[in-house]
Amino acid sequence: MRLLTKIFEFISKRNVIQVTDRLKISNSAKISGCKLFGNIEISENVKIAGGVQIHSESKKVTIGRYSAINGPNTDIHCYINSVRIGAFTSIARNVNIQEFNHNYTGISTYLINKNIFGKSKSLDIHSKGEIIIGNDVWIGAQCVILSGAKIGNGAIIAANSVVVGDIPAYAIAAGTPAKVLKFRFDRETIDILESMAWWEWSIEKIIENEDLFNLKKINSCSLNSYLQND
Repeated sequence: MRLLTKIFEFISKRNVIQVTDRLKISNSAKISGCKLFGNIEISENVKIAGGVQIHSESKKVTIGRYSAINGPNTDIHCYINSVRIGAFTSIARNVNIQEFNHNYTGISTYLINKNIFGKSKSLDIHSKGEIIIGNDVWIGAQCVILSGAKIGNGAIIAANSVVVGDIPAYAIAAGTPAKVLKFRFDRETIDILESMAWWEWSIEKIIENEDLFNLKKINSCSLNSYLQND
């Protein structure tokens, strides 16, 4: 049993990566037990682990710096349009980010052009547009993000939600389809956070401002006070 456990642990940490000139992975990224195929760009200090699969057959999947994507069973697929994930974003296990789907406007939803007629799969699928996931977003376990979805900076998507449209910045959304339950902060505070765009700061500046990230109360007054004293 111990030997089988060790073998499983060894296999689970191995990566399957299709190496092409369309694949760009930062030297500081940490990738373990993942499958990467196609047009993918992974920025510095990104962490992807535990059985994540990324397939980009045509358009690009981009993942911003310091973002963390966890498996098992977390998949990102794009074909017609791109998938863009910002910096410092956290994606939990069992999340499906699906940029395209079966075309249901014809006589059949089956991939008949690909599997029967030997033609391009593009004839059998459709998309509502690229998927954009902002910076500092938290996506809970077992969510589904579908084509055309746009999730704003700082938003939280509750576990088991399906996102099909726009989720504003700093909103907390849940359900199928996901609806905004509330906002994390008031409008003035959100505007300050958006204008700060701390996710674009150098890591040195972030470290210098450690106190900012540990403020007990986040509102426009506390942020303005901190920024004035900085």
